[in-house]
Amino acid sequence: HYYITNNLSCRCMVAMVTMVAMIDEPDHGGGIIAGLTLPSQRKSLLPLNGTRVLTDKEKEEKKKKMLKILRDELFFSYHVGRCPDEYRFLLTEHVFTTCQQREQIMGLFFEEFKTLGLMFVPQEFLALISTGHRSGIVIHMSNTYTSIVPIWNLNILRNKAVVLQVGGQDVTRALELLLKQRRAEQVFRTSDFDPLVVEDIKEKRGYVALDYEGEMSKPAALSTEYELPDCQVINLGRELFQCTECLFQPHLFGIKNTPGLIGSVNQLIDTLNGQIKQDIVAQSVFLTGSSSMFPGLVERLRAGIAEKHSAVNVVAPPERKMSAWMGGSIWAELSVSKNLWTTKEEFDAYGPDVVHSKCF
Repeated sequence: HYYITNNLSCRCMVAMVTMVAMIDEPDHGGGIIAGLTLPSQRKSLLPLNGTRVLTDKEKEEKKKKMLKILRDELFFSYHVGRCPDEYRFLLTEHVFTTCQQREQIMGLFFEEFKTLGLMFVPQEFLALISTGHRSGIVIHMSNTYTSIVPIWNLNILRNKAVVLQVGGQDVTRALELLLKQRRAEQVFRTSDFDPLVVEDIKEKRGYVALDYEGEMSKPAALSTEYELPDCQVINLGRELFQCTECLFQPHLFGIKNTPGLIGSVNQLIDTLNGQIKQDIVAQSVFLTGSSSMFPGLVERLRAGIAEKHSAVNVVAPPERKMSAWMGGSIWAELSVSKNLWTTKEEFDAYGPDVVHSKCF
């Protein structure tokens, strides 16, 4: 998946690309999403594949696939219609992306595609930029993980940031598990639920319960109908909010060693002190990411955080699914970002080490 904007004033292209991993490293076992580390050292409802260390041959094959994706789908598709050597690229990254991973991506873009310039920016930072604030706590809820990142006066406090190994895919897996359990109560003609159907149910009917225990105590008769692609109508009830509870109580679904969202936010706020805490708390907690769109999630967060930090406000912009993309479009035009670009000339002169002085 990718979103692109052509910035004609600075000949820049903002691209957030989800791609096949180029290299799997022993320390992480996960992949790279335009420089993002995918969490994979985790326990979830279903086992995650591909966590082993790849051979050199497999790494080379993955690199070739990644190059083909970029050439065919990003650079030369109807979405862009331009050659990569005509633009500079702003790539989003994970807040804990290593310099080694940036060097790999930088070498790919400069050596393979001859791009004019490159910049790496954490997507949480860009999401904050899109709100017009300089300080705050950004909760980025993606498909594979949830990050909680404090930012003070445009400085990312990485030593305080938290990454939870739970995201939208775990909600989907939880819903799939609950639907399979429901099959014992209802006679379904389908032998299994198509992943796209489960995803559709999650996105259209899933919600977060403000009071989970209270919602569970309500009669099971409170249900809603959903029509499957084969025109079969099934009844859905508690599973619609039970599946999202894995974001707040991961242990209920076998996701071990991962704290809940509200507890993690409160704990992070407690670790802040002095003027930094005052400035950040005076702003807000900003939600972003596709998995932050569930009805009831904002209210649950506000209530949970207010129990310990009543002065903290939770802001959920309507366009939060695209916050990082919007922030990237803004950041690429600001004069303050000019010194963060790495040019092709700098890369040729100093090599990939130049990235160490150009990243956040």
